[in-house]
Amino acid sequence: MVLAHADAAQVRRLIGALTGIEVFLHCDAKTPNRVFAAMTEPSGACVHAVPRRRTSLSSWSLVAAELAGIKMALAQSRAEHIIVMSGSCYPLVSTEGIEDELAGWRGRSRLELNPLPYAPWGRRRAPDGGLWRFEHRFVTFRGQVVFLGDMPVPTIRRKVPTDLQLHASSQWKIYAREHAATLLRVLDERADLLKFWRTTLIPDESCAASILRSPALVGTTAESVCDDLPWYMEWPQVDPRHPRWLADEHTPLLGEARFAHPRDPLLDRGPIEDRSRDGHRKLFARKLSSHASSLVDMIDAELRT
Repeated sequence: MVLAHADAAQVRRLIGALTGIEVFLHCDAKTPNRVFAAMTEPSGACVHAVPRRRTSLSSWSLVAAELAGIKMALAQSRAEHIIVMSGSCYPLVSTEGIEDELAGWRGRSRLELNPLPYAPWGRRRAPDGGLWRFEHRFVTFRGQVVFLGDMPVPTIRRKVPTDLQLHASSQWKIYAREHAATLLRVLDERADLLKFWRTTLIPDESCAASILRSPALVGTTAESVCDDLPWYMEWPQVDPRHPRWLADEHTPLLGEARFAHPRDPLLDRGPIEDRSRDGHRKLFARKLSSHASSLVDMIDAELRT
């Protein structure tokens, strides 16, 4: 499942690197049609276009686009895992390598899982570990959070649903097939939860992980949702809200990430806070653009062989 909005050349190259894997592509409806058409030029991969909708950062619209793609993937493929990535992601291993590793994760999902309160989500005026994102209802218009300047507009305080165990996560993740179906089912059956997430700030970084790690909602399924993020990303020290764009200087780090030891899902036990995601093989890198074509050339020639 690829969520894209720009840089058709890089999206097309990503799709080409996924030959042998069915691709469900969502392109933001705000993106010009000519750019979308360029993304889907013949590449050798099987590409399904997800109906386009307008999306924006921080809003439910991104979750809605992801869910639409998941629904299509479940209906039109027999895939045992659904990988959610952006158009600026790129695989660090071959298609065969992805399939071989995920074979050992059958029935398990791989999501970054940080129980709230989560210190990095606190802010100067609300050092509560990110709870402010959930304990306020935010103003939305047509599925988009309304901002004044760079600040989202909150309204009344509210209670978080008692059967929901909040987790900070990443938008990029790997679902086991049955977990993706469970997520859709919960949101379809629980109108109150759907309403809650629609007015939550940046729900793409919390909705799926929170639902799938809540035993009151999904039962024993929560036990097979693993704390693991198989993406390599570089985060700046100043304003670490978004990862850096990768460049040639990151070549050695990508090599280290690619050739690290794979993680064993059978050893994924114990409290989340006692586990480490570091030191394990990364399957993908983010963020890459067509301006870093020499770096992508290196990945293809040296890492994905």
